Amino acid sequence: MSSAKIMDTKQTVTDSVAADDKAIGFDYQYYYFLYKVLNLKKGESAGLEVKDDVHTDLANDYQLLVQVKHTVQENASGKPINLTTLDSDLWKTLSNWSKIISDETADRKKLKDQLAFVDKTEFLLVSNKSERKGNDFVKVLEKTSDARGMIEKIRGHARGSKSLERINDVLALDDEVLKRFLQNVGLELGEDEIIKKCKDAIESCKIQPERVDYIFRDLDSQIRQDNFMAVRNGEKIIISYSRFDKKYRRFFDLERSAGLKVRGNYKKLPNALAEQTFIKQLIDIGDLSPDDVGDMACYTERTLRVECNLERWKQDGDLTPDEIDKFKSEVQLHWENNFRHMYRGKQNDSSIALELLHVMRNVYLKMSGEEMDLSFSNGGFYLISDIPEIGWLKNWEEIYK
Repeated sequence: MSSAKIMDTKQTVTDSVAADDKAIGFDYQYYYFLYKVLNLKKGESAGLEVKDDVHTDLANDYQLLVQVKHTVQENASGKPINLTTLDSDLWKTLSNWSKIISDETADRKKLKDQLAFVDKTEFLLVSNKSERKGNDFVKVLEKTSDARGMIEKIRGHARGSKSLERINDVLALDDEVLKRFLQNVGLELGEDEIIKKCKDAIESCKIQPERVDYIFRDLDSQIRQDNFMAVRNGEKIIISYSRFDKKYRRFFDLERSAGLKVRGNYKKLPNALAEQTFIKQLIDIGDLSPDDVGDMACYTERTLRVECNLERWKQDGDLTPDEIDKFKSEVQLHWENNFRHMYRGKQNDSSIALELLHVMRNVYLKMSGEEMDLSFSNGGFYLISDIPEIGWLKNWEEIYK
């Protein structure tokens, strides 16, 4: 292998790791934002990359600023690395907060304004890094009365470290401001299961455990879309309690309500659409031509939607196997009654087959007493004709079964 080829390979790996690190870091930040949104109380709001990585505006003009840091680095046991005393993420975070506190452009040049700001603000560092025993900064938070002296000792070990300048940013704060600031700093470490926290928050809203994943998936998808549109339109990503209740409550209501939930199809379309038995039947009677790929895909989507939902309802305990068998029997009974009526005393005829298909396409099927929509009902007939247990031509069994 040439040296040039080796260099290209190394560059590709480096780029891949860097990209993955950034991507998971952004997702981690987004899911922490979602977690805070799911825990909003009346009168509160949460923002993504507005005041900080994540922020929450609480009651009484109080606020929570959150810096979210994720690492893909692991220790010898395969767990995320520890947060060390001179951790660059730690001091970058503290430096950023120190600059926010003393931001002259936000009218916080004067000491009284800085004190007023820190007194109404909680600062939280969230990370999947673990807390290391003996982390000297943790000791600072436990004894803020001697914060400056303790931080100066930490600075003494930071020579040659990129954290040195950031430590100086923190020490640039006035003594009283520094003390009160650190009294309001919190560390939320070892948060490596952020998606589970979101799901737990959903379940706490009196949602049955087996329905949590459905709400999470739909809510996650919708909020991501809304965030994208907000950024594209130059708007800030802020969700208030009232906005969440108005715009996203329906996802929860649907799962709490009685009745079957018809969900989308999550199976891939087969490569050879025309090779499906139910499609062959439709082609043979002239309902489809061999090049009607669009209609084939549409009918296949309806078929897979029925198949996927039947399996889901069975797994989730929404339907028993007997109820599913009863549904399939109802499909066959609707077909059998019309098939016998139309072909009685007549020979095989594609025009009769098309009329039979037309009649079946206008039948609303029922599932455990609930009437299904026409798209689902059509998919039910397509599914049973794919097995095949029904057909459109008089001699369909000879041809397809």
